[in-house]
Amino acid sequence: MAELILMSLSPIRNRMLRFIFLSFLFVQLQAQVVLSGKITEEKSGLPIPYASIGISGKHYGTLSNADGFFILKLPYLTDKDTLKISAIGYESATFAKPDMKGFTNKVISLKPLIVNLNTVDIKAKIVKRKVLGTTKYSIRNCTAFVTEDENWLGSQAAILAGNKKGQSVYIENFSFYIIKNTFEDSIKFRLMFYAVSPKGYPYQSFLKRPVIFKTNVKQGIVTVDLKDYYITTDDDFFISLECLEEKMDATKFCFAGSVNTPSYCKTKVFGYWRRVKGGGADFNVTVSYLKD
Repeated sequence: MAELILMSLSPIRNRMLRFIFLSFLFVQLQAQVVLSGKITEEKSGLPIPYASIGISGKHYGTLSNADGFFILKLPYLTDKDTLKISAIGYESATFAKPDMKGFTNKVISLKPLIVNLNTVDIKAKIVKRKVLGTTKYSIRNCTAFVTEDENWLGSQAAILAGNKKGQSVYIENFSFYIIKNTFEDSIKFRLMFYAVSPKGYPYQSFLKRPVIFKTNVKQGIVTVDLKDYYITTDDDFFISLECLEEKMDATKFCFAGSVNTPSYCKTKVFGYWRRVKGGGADFNVTVSYLKD
């Protein structure tokens, strides 16, 4: 008798489950939020390319495009959520409890930071040069960015440079080795340098200006001249490469990486850094420092 009762109730239960599922799906679709706008400079009104836009403390974020426009799709928003917008060389902007009506084609202006770039005269002094990071390229190990979907925009790969604490260095250039690049057009990247957090992860960037470059090298070494950026530090730091392309594919683009190199990655703009097992990118920088 019990079995007959269960069997007779199962169609009703299935309909209830379908109803609950469809109701949940409807609520999820209704709760989806799309924020859009343009990031500009406060005084000039010029667009700010590749600004970071996301929800503070959550794994949702994107970058503005080359013309400053952005679209950020979120599964939901709560009353406690704060939208954060940041760009190198500008003051960050935050918005509590952003909503769809308030962020539809919204123009957001960022105030430039006042930065004094002191020139570094190394020619008139006795200096030494050395290479930090990975000094040899493992061209048989094809390494790529880590991502959770097909969109690589904002993904970063980083390694520790290995600078001695208290050693003041001036970063002259950055290099890495492309093993495979089958894209027809040039691909664009942003170079980042981060301080080391107390727990040993990339922390705050100490760049004063963004370092954006593109390359069409199909195979070989790519070197970026950094002398005009006047990047200095007196501690260890992370060397990081950020992808500025949405449509990337590890089967079409990869770079040299060493199995024994400790590597760190971030899959999204406001995502968390995590250490990757199995090695990482062969990045290096040439630095100058005063002779003792």
